[in-house]
Amino acid sequence: MFDLALRRLTFPAEGIRRDGLLYRLPRAADIDTVAPAFGDEALAGEANMPPFSVDQLREQFDQLPKMLEQGLLLPLVIADGATGEIQGGCVMHHFDWEKSQVEIGYWLFEHARGRGTATKAARFLADYGFLLGAERIEARVFVGNMASERVLERAGFTREGILRSMPRRAGGRADMTVFSLLPGE
Repeated sequence: MFDLALRRLTFPAEGIRRDGLLYRLPRAADIDTVAPAFGDEALAGEANMPPFSVDQLREQFDQLPKMLEQGLLLPLVIADGATGEIQGGCVMHHFDWEKSQVEIGYWLFEHARGRGTATKAARFLADYGFLLGAERIEARVFVGNMASERVLERAGFTREGILRSMPRRAGGRADMTVFSLLPGE
């Protein structure tokens, strides 16, 4: 029988600085800052983030060590490298080590948009995914989310096609465009 042992996910406790940004694991003190993003349908709905309340985020935070240990999810905070101000967040999820692939996602507060932060975050996640051993990085965006499509194109991802009738966070279904990045691209 083929054994697909889970891969423990790791990330430096001090975070990683790159291109003027700091990527780090979330802290309990971040919850009140990031919680409004999960409740904002315009932001979280387009990013297809779960509609967590503050209390639900606290529960998720408490589960973070277990999720990392089991290799399920790597959520990160994106902060300004100089000031530490939280700009948004990003995540690696849907790890499939049998196929050596992972999916990424990102979101930004309005004050952090228009400065290339999302593009830098998408590329950072892809590069970190390759370091972990992935050979394919995927990102999915709802059809019509042109800003996110441009982010992925600027980060070097290739548009592959449409996934029809994917679930939305608020219920219902919608088509998504799938993008990918391979090592060396």
